[in-house]
Amino acid sequence: MRTLLVCSMLMAHAAMAQDSVRYSGGYVFKDGIYFNFQAFRGNGPSVPLEAISTAQGQRIADLRSAGGKLFFTDSSGGRTRLDMDAIWGFCDKGVVYVRAGNDFSRIGLMGALAHLVYDATYRNYDPYMMGGGTAYTVQEQRFLDMATGAFLPVSAAGLYTVIARDAVLKEEFDALKKKERNRPETLFLFMRRYNDRHPLYFPGKN
Repeated sequence: MRTLLVCSMLMAHAAMAQDSVRYSGGYVFKDGIYFNFQAFRGNGPSVPLEAISTAQGQRIADLRSAGGKLFFTDSSGGRTRLDMDAIWGFCDKGVVYVRAGNDFSRIGLMGALAHLVYDATYRNYDPYMMGGGTAYTVQEQRFLDMATGAFLPVSAAGLYTVIARDAVLKEEFDALKKKERNRPETLFLFMRRYNDRHPLYFPGKN
C-alpha cells in the first residue's frame, strides 16, 4: 500500500512538472500560511498574508515576529482564529518555515530531498524532583522528502527511503559498508547527488 501511495505521489509531481519551473534560489514563494504540505508544494498559501490580521483588525506585515492572536478572513467574509500550532508552515518575505520541534524552522537546503535544523525540548520526568523533572533542549535535523512530505531522520535508514527510488544511487549505497553509510559526509553526498539527478519543481504561475 505504501509503495502504491509513493508511486502515485511521484506521478502527480511528474505531471505537475510539465507546467512548472525548476527550483532555483531566485524562485518566489508567496507569503502566507500553509495548512498542509500540498499548499506549500503548489505555492498556494491556504491563507495569503493579506488576509491575516490581529485581534484588533490590523494587517500583519511580518509573520515571523507576529505575536498574540491572529485571524483570517474566510470565504464567507467572516473572521476565523488561526491556530498556529496546528498549521504545517508559512512563508514570510519569500522564506519558507515549517513546524518542527519547539517552533517553526527555516528549510535550510531546498531540493527534492530538503534539509532543516531545529531545536527540540524534552523533559526527564522524576516524581521526586520539584516540578517533576528537568527539561533539556537539543538541536536536531531532518530530511524533508518533497515527493511525499515525510520528515525523515538524517540517517542511512532515512536517506535510503528516498534514494531507493533511484536504481543507480541505490546500488552504490548498497555497496558501502554499514559503518560508512551513516557517516555525515556520506549522507550529505548522496543527498546532493539525489537532488542533482532529481530536480525540484514548483508551479511557474498560479
